[in-house]
Amino acid sequence: MRETFRAEVRQIAGAIAFETVMRHGDALARSPHAERLIEAIARRTAAEIAHEIADERAARAEQLLAGAREAAGETAAATAREIAGAAAAAAASEAAAASLAEVRAAVEEDVRAARAAAENDRKNAWAALRDAREGAKRDLRAGRDSLNEARSAVEEEVKAARSAVGEELKGARASLARTREEMTRHIDRFAREEAARVVAEVVAGNVPPVVEVNVEGALAPVRVGGHTHRLLPDVLLALGAGCHVLLVGPAGTGKSMMAQQAAEAFEQEFHALSLGPTTPMSKIFGYYDAHGHYHGTPFRRAFEHGGLMLLDELDSGHPGLLAELNQALSIRSCAFADGMVEAHPDFRLVATANTYGTGGDRQYVGRQALDAATLDRYIVIDVPVDEGLEERLALGFAPSRQDEAMRVVEEVRRLRATAAEKRLPVMFSPRASIDAARLLQAGASVEQAMRWRVVRGMSAAHRSALGLAEDGAA
Repeated sequence: MRETFRAEVRQIAGAIAFETVMRHGDALARSPHAERLIEAIARRTAAEIAHEIADERAARAEQLLAGAREAAGETAAATAREIAGAAAAAAASEAAAASLAEVRAAVEEDVRAARAAAENDRKNAWAALRDAREGAKRDLRAGRDSLNEARSAVEEEVKAARSAVGEELKGARASLARTREEMTRHIDRFAREEAARVVAEVVAGNVPPVVEVNVEGALAPVRVGGHTHRLLPDVLLALGAGCHVLLVGPAGTGKSMMAQQAAEAFEQEFHALSLGPTTPMSKIFGYYDAHGHYHGTPFRRAFEHGGLMLLDELDSGHPGLLAELNQALSIRSCAFADGMVEAHPDFRLVATANTYGTGGDRQYVGRQALDAATLDRYIVIDVPVDEGLEERLALGFAPSRQDEAMRVVEEVRRLRATAAEKRLPVMFSPRASIDAARLLQAGASVEQAMRWRVVRGMSAAHRSALGLAEDGAA
């Protein structure tokens, strides 16, 4: 029974597919593709239906037949659409091929036309380029000719200008040479006159005159240069006369310096010894050591061999020592430790003191009284402050700070005069001005120089009496 149903189903499916295909057009149904598709679909549908029928009861045969008809119809419709699409695609492909051929022909024609036009443009461009080259060559030749003409004209103008400048330069050089010679003469004359004037001013202001003293028995006048005290000629005169000199004056007035300058003036060796209350006899007369060797002294060398001896601070020496010296000074014969020695003809002696042998006072409290026998051996010369020498020395020690040094010198002079007027026991010697000038040159200020050297250690009462502020400023 199953075989019969299968055969019937195949017939029914084939009939349905045939009828469905016929509805979409006889032309599509006749194509080999449609026949193959219909047969394949019919077989697949019949097999599915047969399988279903085999599993179902016979009572559902009519229902299955209706489903088969409906499925066959849908399949036939889908098949018809696929066939129509394929046919349309084929037709479109044929049309596209035809259109492509037409387009290709048109494109080839356009390409041929474009090539012909490009070839024509290329020929025209080459012709234009040749014409431009020829024109450029003509313009270049014309420019070169113009440049050569301009260069020749410029060279001629340059030659003419050089010639004119050369002539003007020769004239200017000649005029400059004449002007230079004239200026040289004027400048040389002015420089000579100015130099002479400056030298004269410098010499007059800073270079002290040479001291010249005629000494009895000397072959030539005694001369000494440098900064000297105004009383140096008196000292030289007394020493030249063979006298021993006692210089008395305040501290710092240049007494020791005059003794040294006197030795230079007489071209003698200079010896110096500072006396004090404890200076022993051996400092003057020498001594023997434990080995029996005699030791001389500066005084012995000056006395025996000639020279100038300075006994500084005579009024500070021990009276016994000074009495021993009296013999040597009066009879020019001295008993040294090793025996009697006669004085050399060129032995000269200068002593200094701050008092006249009357003993200490408020300023020089440690001085000794000198007896008349000692004072009788000397020529006494008063040595006051030489303010001109003080100024020259102070300015000489502060060459780069002349104005400040002069301010200090003037202030020291004022303080000195005030102290003398009010009889104050304070001292402002020229050494204060000179040392302050040294401090200025070293870099100190005026206030520092005054405080450190001029008014140091001064009481408030003395400062007030001198018109000084608490810091030492005037």
